[in-house]
Parts: sequence; structure tokens; C-alpha cells
Amino acid sequence: MVQRLQSADGMLLSAGPRTKVAVVLNQNARGVRPAVIEQLGRLVPARDLYVSESLDHSRTIARTLVERGYDGVLFGGGDGTFTQCISDIASEARARGENLPSVGVLRLGSGNALADALGASRPTLDGLVRDLRRARASSRARTLPLLAVDDKLAPFSGLGLDAQILDDFGAMGRMIETTQERLGWSRKVPASVQYALTVPTLSLPRFVSQPWPEVEIVNVGGPAYRIDWRSGRALIHRPIAPGEVLFRGRVALATTATIPYFGLKMKMFPYVNQVPGTFQLRVSTATAYETLRNLPAVFRGEYRSPKLHDFLCDGIEMRMAQPVPVQIGGDLQPGKRDQLRIELAEEPVRTLH
Repeated sequence: MVQRLQSADGMLLSAGPRTKVAVVLNQNARGVRPAVIEQLGRLVPARDLYVSESLDHSRTIARTLVERGYDGVLFGGGDGTFTQCISDIASEARARGENLPSVGVLRLGSGNALADALGASRPTLDGLVRDLRRARASSRARTLPLLAVDDKLAPFSGLGLDAQILDDFGAMGRMIETTQERLGWSRKVPASVQYALTVPTLSLPRFVSQPWPEVEIVNVGGPAYRIDWRSGRALIHRPIAPGEVLFRGRVALATTATIPYFGLKMKMFPYVNQVPGTFQLRVSTATAYETLRNLPAVFRGEYRSPKLHDFLCDGIEMRMAQPVPVQIGGDLQPGKRDQLRIELAEEPVRTLH
């Protein structure tokens, strides 16, 4: 819980080596409560604090950030907030011929994979103060590669169980809202509770009872490399040429990332940094039983199995036999897709962490 702010710590972004650092909050994110907005309002000058209320509002904020020429932007929300905001800013910057600002995140969402990857602090007052000060003072030249998917920039994207859970999560939310309206309850059910209800009641039964998506994944970029599942090393001496099929068959999930984590600090992509200029593609044909039985090792990124097919690529195309849900940056996309093209973004973004 965020504590009360002492006046001595006020306006942390009002002075320092970075002259223009903005904070953008997603009002709909789990951790962006009124108390948090109030506390950040005491830490950040009003002109540099933006609270996004909708997708249209996010685009308006992005336009303002580019017009005002901020050196850096901290995003408060989950991975979906980052994906939407950085994509909007990139679109505006590209249209105006401007460079992207440096970026960072505050740990205020239900999905915090980027916060884990970038080392964001806990969402306490001390943690927020630490991240704000670091954004102000940082002079490190660290960069973050991202995926380019559907004109969006994102740290991860894919299909299968991960997207299915998001689809079910939305259905669970609607069921809860309907039940609350019928019973006359007004108290909001936390996202964590909705998630805990979703996986065992909707996602896992569907995962077990329904056929897995059938997908063909083709290398559409430069040379790709298979990861040897026994050693965890990329087979650099055996590159996979452009145009070759990387995988064909039914999958529990097929997902990609430029960062190791996948939310809840699960190290789903332990090989992302082996070959510069690539992202990791993970295709799993493991059953729910096998995954759950080895869950601790899965979370640590240490689980190895011939049913985990890992590749390092810079461009792929997924072709599905039937339309399926897909996620980009942790957000379920509208409708279902029978094709998904994922490429490494041309330039990495600079970070404030």
C-alpha cells in the first residue's frame, strides 16, 4: 500500500539532469488507484503527469508528449499499458520525424513482465520514489529491443494457452459483472481474484477438452537458430534459412518475446539474449499435466523438454488452420486471427532503468 508522502520528497522530477520526464498512468490499470495518483501528483509536477482514460485519450497524450519533446516517459500500468502507449508515441514520432524518448515502467499493473525485466521497484512509496529518482538521474545507455506486430511495439506476442487465458479472463469479468448487477453488489472484484477463478474454471478445462490450435510457423527474416533443448544453447552452426518452416503441428502455445519474463515473474523466455538481433520463439507441445508437474522449474526458466521447441529469429509468420485468439503485449486482440506476422522492431528503445 502506498504510504503518505512527506513534504521533503515532493517534486522529485522538478530538477536534475533530465529536464523533461513525463509520467503516464493508465487509469484502468489494477495498481493505478486514486491514492496512487494522488501520491504521484505530489512527486511529479502537474504539467508532467498524464492520466489516460481510454484508447483515444492515450493517442491524444502521445501527441502531446511528442510535441513537448520529453526526454523520457515512465508508464504506470501493466504490459498492455506500455504496449499501447509506446505504440501511440512511436506513431506520432514517426509522423513528425522525431526520435522516441527513453522509456521506463512503474510496477502498477496486473501484468508486470516488463517491470521484472527492467528491475522496477515495488509499488510502495519508497519504490515509486526510487524509480522516479532513477529516471531523473540515469545516464546509462541501456536499450530494450521490441517486437513489431500489427503496427504495434510490444515485448511479447503469441497464441495458444496464454491468449486463451486472456480470452477467458474477459469472459470471467463479464460473468462477474452480470452476477453483481443481478445481486446488487457494487464492490469491484480484484483482477487477481478474477485471474485465480479463470484458470481452473475456464482455461484449464478448455485446454484439456478442446483440440489445440494447428499452426505452421515460417521464418520470414534472416537466419534463425534452433535451441538445443538438452544444452539450452543456440545451434549457430546450423542456421535455418529464410522461407523454411520452423514448426508445423498442433500447439499448446506459440509465443514470442524480447524479454525473459512473461508475467508473475515466470521466466518463459530464458534464451532471449543469446544471439543479438533476435527474439525468442517458444512453441510448446507439453500437456497441462507435464507443465503443472514441473511448474517450479518452468517459473525459473530451467525446465527443458523435447516438447519445448525454442528458436531465435528476427521475423516469423504464424499461419493457423482455424482463427484463434492472439495477444499482443499481454492484451487480447479483437476478434480471432488465422495469420500473425511478428518481426523484430527496426530500432530498440532507450530505457530509463
